[in-house]
Amino acid sequence: MGHPRAATAATAAMSRYRNALAGQREAIRALWGAVGVALACALILGVGWMTAPSSLRIHIPPDLTAGATVRPDAPGAPHVYTFALYIWQQLYRWPSDGAREYRAKLDALVHFLTPACRQDRLDDFGARNARRELAGRQRAVWEIPGRGYAAERVYDEGGGSWVVSLDLMIEETVLGERVKSRAVAYPVRVVRYDVDRELNPWGLALDCLAGVPRAIELEETP
Repeated sequence: MGHPRAATAATAAMSRYRNALAGQREAIRALWGAVGVALACALILGVGWMTAPSSLRIHIPPDLTAGATVRPDAPGAPHVYTFALYIWQQLYRWPSDGAREYRAKLDALVHFLTPACRQDRLDDFGARNARRELAGRQRAVWEIPGRGYAAERVYDEGGGSWVVSLDLMIEETVLGERVKSRAVAYPVRVVRYDVDRELNPWGLALDCLAGVPRAIELEETP
């Protein structure tokens, strides 16, 4: 029969061993839990990374003296106005021959015009060309000084649609002789058009006229 002290020591040693083994098992379970959480986080981050847009379009206001809050793909009134003015000028700038250049501009600016607007302008080109109004006609279009951008010139219709009021000077010549010189107010509609960012980084398109253009009477300077 063994000594009682030896039996007690053996029992204590066995108890310590079992406690240590249980502690190791708990530590292993905790480590596996941490690994599982890490894998889940990595999976979520991976899915988020793959589904996130590869690029964001940010429209920065031209005047930041008072600070500004901007959101991705949210064009402000200055950007909408600038877009409308630039594309309208490009469309109606004919340096040498309207019969050739008007049609060419409709092709060159196809990504900045809605399909309905482009068809409307193609019909306009066809009618003018049939009346022989465009052959040899040169046209220049510019913003009337003092009538440039102002917040009230851009009306937000909602739903990604704006009406821009452009006050422009139109001058046309044929064979060097001026045949037209007038100031005109154009109500031009601009719509959100995020179809192809490579071909149209603005994400906007002209939707042609939103109303009837009207003549502007300018005061003559002495």
